[in-house]
Amino acid sequence: MNKKSRATVLCAGTILTTFVLAMPLTATPLVVRQTASTMAPPSTEAVNEASKPEIGSGPDSVDLSALYYYARNGEADRVEAETRRLAVKFPDFVLPADLYAPEAGNKVDESSLWQLYERDDYAGIDREVSRLAAAHPGWEPSADFRIKLERRKLRIAITEAHANKDFTTIVRIGAGLDPMQETEIDLLWMMIDAYRANDMRDALTDIYRGILFRGQEKAFSDELVLTTLQKAIEDVPAADLREAMQALSADPDLSLGMKGLQLDLMRREIGDYAASVPGAPRPGDGILSTVRQVAETEGSPEDLALMGWYLLKIEQPKEAASWFERLMADRPTAEAVRGLALSLAHLSKEGEAFALVSKHMDLLDAEDAFVADQLSFAFKGEGKAKIEDSVVARYSEAIQKTESADHARLLGWYAYNSRQFEPARAWFAKAFDWQPEGDSLKGMILSLTRLGEKTQVGELRKRHGEAYASIFAELKSATEPRGKSGKAVDAPSGIEARYLSSLQKKDYGACIADLRKLEARGPLKPDVQVSKGWCLLGLNHLAEARQAFTDGLSRGGGKADDAAYGLGLTLLRANLTDDAEALLMQQSITPLRERELRAELLWQKARTAFDRKQYRQTLEALNARLQLTSEPVGISQMRAWSHYHLGNLAQSRAIFAQLNQVMADPANSRGIAAISERMGIIQ
Repeated sequence: MNKKSRATVLCAGTILTTFVLAMPLTATPLVVRQTASTMAPPSTEAVNEASKPEIGSGPDSVDLSALYYYARNGEADRVEAETRRLAVKFPDFVLPADLYAPEAGNKVDESSLWQLYERDDYAGIDREVSRLAAAHPGWEPSADFRIKLERRKLRIAITEAHANKDFTTIVRIGAGLDPMQETEIDLLWMMIDAYRANDMRDALTDIYRGILFRGQEKAFSDELVLTTLQKAIEDVPAADLREAMQALSADPDLSLGMKGLQLDLMRREIGDYAASVPGAPRPGDGILSTVRQVAETEGSPEDLALMGWYLLKIEQPKEAASWFERLMADRPTAEAVRGLALSLAHLSKEGEAFALVSKHMDLLDAEDAFVADQLSFAFKGEGKAKIEDSVVARYSEAIQKTESADHARLLGWYAYNSRQFEPARAWFAKAFDWQPEGDSLKGMILSLTRLGEKTQVGELRKRHGEAYASIFAELKSATEPRGKSGKAVDAPSGIEARYLSSLQKKDYGACIADLRKLEARGPLKPDVQVSKGWCLLGLNHLAEARQAFTDGLSRGGGKADDAAYGLGLTLLRANLTDDAEALLMQQSITPLRERELRAELLWQKARTAFDRKQYRQTLEALNARLQLTSEPVGISQMRAWSHYHLGNLAQSRAIFAQLNQVMADPANSRGIAAISERMGIIQ
């Protein structure tokens, strides 16, 4: 790849839209270094110049090696002489603080650690670190080893999570990757998959920006950039992506490679308009004719569907139906069924649409809202379609998964008019629970009346008589149902809403997608808002989760305790300890959950105090936390180090020793070694 020309693109200062906004527009300058083999031999003047004092510079490890050698061997006179020499050469020289520390300047052989590293034997590494730390008090693994070990662990964890499609875990453990600096592009691609699965659009944009627009010294090859652009077509708005590609096209080689992406970008522009993406313009005739010609000649399912959806968008359902029929002829899919059914419905052929959906219900397992809308045709008063038992069952299932009050009420009237009063009562009650509305209450009371449940009717009158006075007035003139025959309707079977099922599976992206579909039909109930909060918290969308929990809490409902608990966890995860403390003072939460939140609150206070080196405040917070719950090893280690920094060495050593008896942790061994050294204890 011509990295230089791509850097020129960045220097040009091209102003792009949302996707390219805030991209670095200046390339990092290259630093030219000469190697030893290309440098000219030093002149006599240069040698003499080198012997002069170096103002403003300090000795390196080579300059200090003799000093450390004399100190290690206890040769005080030579240490003094070497110190004078270094002071002449380096006027600002001061003795290193670790000059007389054990093993100062002498590195421990880490070859055994590297051998274990190559075998990915992390347990063995922990044991070997403990052994070396005990043999060399004060020693810790080199920074190079620690960095590479953590990096290797991170790569393995992300790769395994990606193979298992555990995208939530990838988001959590990969959050620290810097898109502008990361050199292993496959990790960034895995992050793209994870952010896409969890619908994290801002994070996706940051990843793409980091891959495509970076300084020339870190730029990826043309092949990798083109692969990334191919991925971006699915995620980045078409207009933004076109501007980004235009900016990158200043590189001739890259511009040539991007020609193959132009057709995919045209498809994306048509798709955005057809899907009513905000701000997406209507594609020009040139784009439409190009994609239409490809669809007609090649007939790929994706292009056939794309043309069908576009024609539906511009209200040409007859033409759209022809494209979806061609797609159905190739191989029936859920998209083909949906497109053709909606085209037929736009042509006022609801009966044909119902028959189509009834025939292909097996393809529409994940399309509950669409299925409910289409199957409802048969349950309406004017519907004359033949209803199969399977249709009733699937309609009932779709209603419960979408929690649709309108469809539940419709099925309730169908059951009532066919004199199935018990299931009718149940469906009306469910509809009223999901969305309190007069017609549902009326159906529920009529059903209870036909069942002879006068007591329950009286209770409903006491509870809702004032708010729904007109409904109770209408009941006086209600007539018996005519007793039309109908298919057997079962009462609601307790099938969970799809978003709840996704929440339980920790598929938070799917949960939010389902809830957005519900939200498009109307405001979410308080209990559903709480569920939305949990899904957003699972995605680590803290600001949105906070809003959802706050809405659920302020509007009441049966999950007020859940809302307060979720809000507390959200505030603590955002490190808003003051807000979390205020919440605990204002809201009533079950004792177990309150204890959990207070324990986490105190732990955050302790951690903040420890980071600020306020060790007494750290211990105060930890002591208060200990009154609420047990203390895990990591927190006890913080307690031990706090005592250490306060000079309570015996107490600190006792804590580490006690922890070491419970579990062999290298951190405990290193703590004991550090304290023993400070106390002068020979191990």
